[in-house]
Amino acid sequence: MTEVDITAPAEQFFSAQTREALAEASRRLAERLQAHTDALLAMTGAEEQSALYEQNAALEELVEGWNEAVFEHTGTAPLLLEDSIDDEDDDEAEQDQVISVVSRFDLRVVDLDALLEAGRAAQERHPAELDDGGEDEPVDSAEQAIYEISREVGEAWFELPGIEMVAGARAYVVPELPFEPLDADAEDVVTELIAPNGVATHAETWA
Repeated sequence: MTEVDITAPAEQFFSAQTREALAEASRRLAERLQAHTDALLAMTGAEEQSALYEQNAALEELVEGWNEAVFEHTGTAPLLLEDSIDDEDDDEAEQDQVISVVSRFDLRVVDLDALLEAGRAAQERHPAELDDGGEDEPVDSAEQAIYEISREVGEAWFELPGIEMVAGARAYVVPELPFEPLDADAEDVVTELIAPNGVATHAETWA
C-alpha cells in the first residue's frame, strides 16, 4: 500500500461526504470491472483492437476515480498509478526508429485469361471484409486480379500468372527531419508513394 503523508487536520478525512463518495466510486468500479471481465471473456481475438482499448480505457478511468476517492476519505492511496503525462514524455523520448521502404514494379500482361483466373481464385480463398450487403469487386481487369493475388500472398511480382516484369526497384530509406510520415488516409495515395527526405541505405533493382 502507498502511504501519503497527511498534512491537513484529521477532521478533513473520514467525513460523511467522503464516505458517501467512496461508496459510490466503489459501486461503479465493481460494476465496470464485472462488465469489463464479461466483455473480455466474450472476445475471440477477431475483434478490432479499438474495442479492447475502449474497454481498458473505461476501466482505467474508474480505477483512477476510486483511488482518488480513497485518498479523499483516508489520506492514503492504495494504488500507485503511473502519471499519464510522464508516460507521454517517455514515449517521446524513446521513439522507435523509422525505416521507409519505397518500391515500384512495372508489369506487362502476356496472358490476361490466366491472370484473371488466378485473381478470381485468390478472391475466393481470401474474400475482402465488406460492410453489410457489400459485394466483392468483380475480377475483370488485370489490375483487379493483381490486387486480389497480392492481398492474399503479399508481393508476388515474380510469380504472377500471365505477367512479365518490365522493371522493378526498391529503396530502403532512413528518414531525416523534417519527416512527413506516410498518410494512409490521403485522398491521393499516389502522391504519398515517394521516398522521404533521408539516407538510402539499400537499393534493389530488377529488369
